[in-house]
Amino acid sequence: MAVLTAHAQVVADTVQRIDSLSYDDAAEVAYRYNLPAALRSTSDLTIDSARTVAGNVAVLEGSLTLAGHVAGSVTVINGDVTLQPGARIDGDLVITGGEATGVDSASIGGVVKLYRPTMSYRVEEDKVVAVHDESRSIANWFRRWKRRHVISQSRLVLKGGTYNRVEGLPILFGPSIRQNSSLGRLSINALGIYRSADNFEWKGENLGYTADAEMQFGVPRGIAIGAEAFDVVAGAEPWHLRDSEVGLASFFLRRDYRNYYDRHGARGYVAWRDGRGLEVTVGYGQELWGSRAARSPFTLLRNATPWRDNPVMDDGRFRLASVGTTFDTRNNIENPWTGWLISATVEHGWSSAVTLGPTTVGVRDTPSGPAPLSYTWGFLDARRYNRVSPRGQLNLRLVLGGWLGGDPLPLERRMSLGGAGTLPGYDFREHLNGEDVLTCGGIAAPGAPAQCERVALAQVEYRGNLPFRLFGGSDNGGWSWTFYHPVQWVVFADAGRGWLVHGQVSGERQRVGTFPSLGTFKSDIGIGLDAEVVGIFLAKSLTDPGNAPNFVLRLRHRF
Repeated sequence: MAVLTAHAQVVADTVQRIDSLSYDDAAEVAYRYNLPAALRSTSDLTIDSARTVAGNVAVLEGSLTLAGHVAGSVTVINGDVTLQPGARIDGDLVITGGEATGVDSASIGGVVKLYRPTMSYRVEEDKVVAVHDESRSIANWFRRWKRRHVISQSRLVLKGGTYNRVEGLPILFGPSIRQNSSLGRLSINALGIYRSADNFEWKGENLGYTADAEMQFGVPRGIAIGAEAFDVVAGAEPWHLRDSEVGLASFFLRRDYRNYYDRHGARGYVAWRDGRGLEVTVGYGQELWGSRAARSPFTLLRNATPWRDNPVMDDGRFRLASVGTTFDTRNNIENPWTGWLISATVEHGWSSAVTLGPTTVGVRDTPSGPAPLSYTWGFLDARRYNRVSPRGQLNLRLVLGGWLGGDPLPLERRMSLGGAGTLPGYDFREHLNGEDVLTCGGIAAPGAPAQCERVALAQVEYRGNLPFRLFGGSDNGGWSWTFYHPVQWVVFADAGRGWLVHGQVSGERQRVGTFPSLGTFKSDIGIGLDAEVVGIFLAKSLTDPGNAPNFVLRLRHRF
């Protein structure tokens, strides 16, 4: 007994009483709670002095009274813990939103953490998932109050779009209306677009618009009916990089990592939303696609360097029918630790007369004049986020996309790999010796368009928190506007390739129903530091060892 008393005194001196509960701390508590447990309770629990629990104990929204022995750790979420004299815990004791009494008279083999605030969470399939607690932020509290109680909201919008070599800076302006009623939510937006290219010259190339209206019957779960009309410059392959990354690279470095085309038309859709992350949308529209030339907008650096040409795309009036779905169970959108994010789209497009843009010889047959075109295209982006330790995370991503049926794809729907967002060990539009499995011959055509009809990409990364925070922050409660987030170290690997199913360029094309040999995929590995808002990574090609390593700067996480 003397040994137990001395051990208990050491623990009592090292109890961590913490007045704040950050999102990362809450995610760690949730991870502890979700570990295999010999005893789990969602109400008050008592373990008497004659009982030994051979494993962990987890209590949710209840108090624990312990007089016996726990041969593991104890996690209590939003409840009190009372330790009777002689109580014994071989592992850690972690508590949120409660008090701990009797610690001095018990034996605890691990650390003791007492978070005073209650923990915000949700339960998914018997698992606790931490969520951000916005209640202490006046701004967020006011936004949530407005969403619930403001019946009508009208405002004038003035914002900038993505800086690029075709438009410069597109400026969007116009009214935005939102109306809540007993039937549901109505939203209307009507925005004009004025582009900065050519010193804001007033001409057709610099003018556009986007307008949409949607009525959702039932909130958050319900059916929405919407329509939109637009005259915009659209980016091909927007899944490679975020708009913010493309815009900053263009404005600062005069490097634009997208190709663009003119998109003018209208679309209607019906969507079903379950209010818990699942959405299914069916849409139909008519659009006029056309080419846009690169211009010479101002950039902060390298302003005398010519822009990469914008490729001549396929021109024609298309009818488009689509079905799309999104499934999102992430515990947090901006900084997920657990959950799924799956988005999938199938699109069927057809046109009676399309003028095809130039491609590399062998990619497709190019008629001398306009010709009919009908195709079916699909895209799948599946991401899984996994917390595998209190401060470790294993994330996986799979991308499959391309031709599903009909004629060869138009350039607006062709795909590629290579660059910071897909295979960072390879440069964007990098020339490859032998068979080009990244752009399928794109670098040989003006403007280097993506020309692959199908792509496959797999990405995996492991993240671990470093024991310091960037720019301080507050662990002592109170209000704080200072950004803080644990810096994470990251190791990652990527593998992928694109291929043709109709044409043939510098190698054998794949048969329609076959999948390329894994030995033909390009791969890379890398390491980096990620501070959430910005990350620095070093990537090296594995399949082309002669390639120099690439330094990559990303905004927010890799995926």
